[in-house]
Formats: sequence, structure tokens, C-alpha cells
Amino acid sequence: MSVQRAAAVAILGLAGGRVSVSGCNVSPPPAGTGAVVVDASAEGGASVGMSTCDAIVDIVCSDYSSTNIAVARLDGTTLSGSFVSSGSVAPGLTLALSGDIEVPFVSPPSGRMILIDESTASVLTWMDPSTAKVIAQLQVGTGFYSNPHDYVEVDSARAFVSRYGTNTHPGQQPFDIGGDLLIVDTTTFAITGRIAIPEENAALQPAPDTMNWLGGEVVVTLDRAAADFSQFGDGRFIGVSPTTLAIDWTVNLAGLKDCGRLAVSPSGKLAAIACSSQQDPTTHRYDPSMSDIVVYDGSQAPPVELRRLGLGVKLGAGLQPQIAFATEDAILALTYGGSPTGGDTVMSVSATTGDVIPLGSATVPYVFGGMRCSPGCGDVCLLSDAQRGTLRRWQIVNGAFTALGDATVDPMVGLPPRTIGGL
Repeated sequence: MSVQRAAAVAILGLAGGRVSVSGCNVSPPPAGTGAVVVDASAEGGASVGMSTCDAIVDIVCSDYSSTNIAVARLDGTTLSGSFVSSGSVAPGLTLALSGDIEVPFVSPPSGRMILIDESTASVLTWMDPSTAKVIAQLQVGTGFYSNPHDYVEVDSARAFVSRYGTNTHPGQQPFDIGGDLLIVDTTTFAITGRIAIPEENAALQPAPDTMNWLGGEVVVTLDRAAADFSQFGDGRFIGVSPTTLAIDWTVNLAGLKDCGRLAVSPSGKLAAIACSSQQDPTTHRYDPSMSDIVVYDGSQAPPVELRRLGLGVKLGAGLQPQIAFATEDAILALTYGGSPTGGDTVMSVSATTGDVIPLGSATVPYVFGGMRCSPGCGDVCLLSDAQRGTLRRWQIVNGAFTALGDATVDPMVGLPPRTIGGL
């Protein structure tokens, strides 16, 4: 489980094994709505700028006890309200889904749906979106709680899997060290190797977390956390070559902690990362002085820092680690509730000036989460809102955000949306 998920559970509290938010304490899920077949050209699947538009997205709906996976168009309208869930029996699903599921941010070129089980089971599940059948499952725990966090297909036969957990007693079976990138053969669904990630502070583990592409390298954000999360090192992200299977460069974020996925602008010329700071274990609040968004020149390797926007101090709040470019300059960003606001907030931030335009808020903390923007591919930004149990949506026109009506993606099971992945 991620630090943010653990904090959400701690803040919101458990009631009968379920988190007490909208959509919980639901009845057992009905039969799934299953497969989706989408005409990519009709859904914005044409090439735009440096990349190709996604056709659809997969959305994790969860109360951290149960999970339901929905599938939607880029504008958030539902295609399959319950593609698969922890209560369903999908063809080929021999290892049941837990309540702690993630989906990759980077759309798999294979077109498969990949489910990442972050629970102690530590399982990857590959599914065929057109049939809703399980293609394969693979346990990546290798004898310990490896806590897999992300998955990126680097070519037609291999994928990287970031394993957040480190094994304190390795050597019992192959690939059981952890704190690494596993190399998985996506044709045989087997582990074929690992990329070790160094950490110079003996009190910390590398804790590789989220991933994204920047040019031809996979960028991996490292949490650099103590095993009990009592200590975090300064933020860091690394560039890994899929060709040499080596770390090409390292970027440190001095004075900032607990950073998210590196976001890349539509042109690829800019990149940005948000850091939350170390959470106080008693108050569950974040230190604004160690929280900010940092903007980089993404055309260079390693990326060169251009500016820090000073947002943590300016807003008096901790930035959430997930951000997304809506345009070449506008970044969709979040703060954690608790101080100075009671609930999470969402805003548009200029990557050039740091100017902030408020877009909305919740009344409680830890309910805003997964987000996705589609610049040039419909120009809609989506944000999961677990308090409302919907996706908040904005249309982007000439750099300005216009609110659209909320979208309910899980009308059957009733679980709140948490994460939005590419499919």
C-alpha cells in the first residue's frame, strides 16, 4: 500500500472493515459488465504531437477493502461500469483481486489491461479488454511483501515493475531482494531479471514508486523511505535505459520530500514533479516548507531544473504528489486538506509563473486522488473524487478550465473512484 493510501485509511477510519466514505458498505457486486471494444480513431486515438492519444482509461474504484475496475472514454463517460471486481469471478482469475489495486499510468502498448495488486499477494494480472478474460497472472513477491507500485512496457516483450518493498532477509529464492525494478517477460509472463537501485543512506530504502517516459528513458521516482516510514530522504528520480538496463542519470530534489510521478508536457519540452513533504504521523499533516512543484527542461538528459514555484509556502499546505499537464503551461494540481483548508483542493497552476487558479474543493481530506488530462485528445481533465463518488471533469479551451458535470463511472457496485490509468 502506498503512503498516501495508508494515510487516507488512517484519516477516514475503518467501519466494519470498510472506509467510511461515499459508496462503501455496499452489497456484493452484481455480474460484471465485462468487455469493451473501442474504435480508437473514434475515441481520439490519432497521433497528436509526440505521442498517440489513448482510446480509453481504466479506473480503480475502491474502499480499500473491495475493488471494482471501470472502463471509460477519455471524457469520463462509462463504457463498462464493472469490468472486473474483487467480488467477481473472471475467466482465468485464479488469484482473487484484493482491495488494494493499482493500474499503470502509462498506457501499455500491448493494449492489455494490467492490474497491480499492492497487497501482500503482490500479483500482476494481465487481461484482454475485448473479452474481459484473464491472460495471465504472476506473483512478483518472490517470498516477501514486495509491494509493486507501477508497470511500464518497455518493448513488445518486456516490462519494468517497480517494487517499493525491500526484503530484509534476502537470499531464499531468485529475485528476492526488492527495492528494485523487476524485468518481466510479457510473452511468457515470467521474471527474467532486476535492476538494482542504490541508496547511500543506510537508514533508508530506495522505495521505487511511480514511473513515466521521458524521451527514450523510463523515469522512476524514489520515495527513499525508512522501513517504518519514520524518515524520508530528499526527493529523487532516476532515468533508466531499457536498452542497457542501467541507470543513466539521477536528479535530486534538495529540501523536498515524498515526490510523485514526473509529469511531462504535451511537447515533451517541459517536465514537472510535485513533492508533499514528510507527513506528521500524529496530525497527518504535511510541512509546506518541504512541499512544492518543480519545473524542468525535459529536453535535456538529465532534466535541468528551471524553477521552483514556491507553492507549499504560498498556499500553506502540502501539495499532493500527482499532477498532470493540461496544456504546455497549465498544470492540474492538488493540495491535502487539514491545513489551512479542511478538505482537499484542486487548482490550475502555471508552470511559468506559478500563478494559481482555484478549481474546487472537498470538505474532507484524502478524497481527491487519481487524475488524467488529455491535451490534444479531447482536451478534458479528469479527477477522482471519493467524497462525491464521481469523476470531476473540466474542458480545456485556450488554456482555461471550464467545469463539466461530474461523471459516475461505477453505477453498479457503488465504490468511489481512486486511480485513473491509461489503457
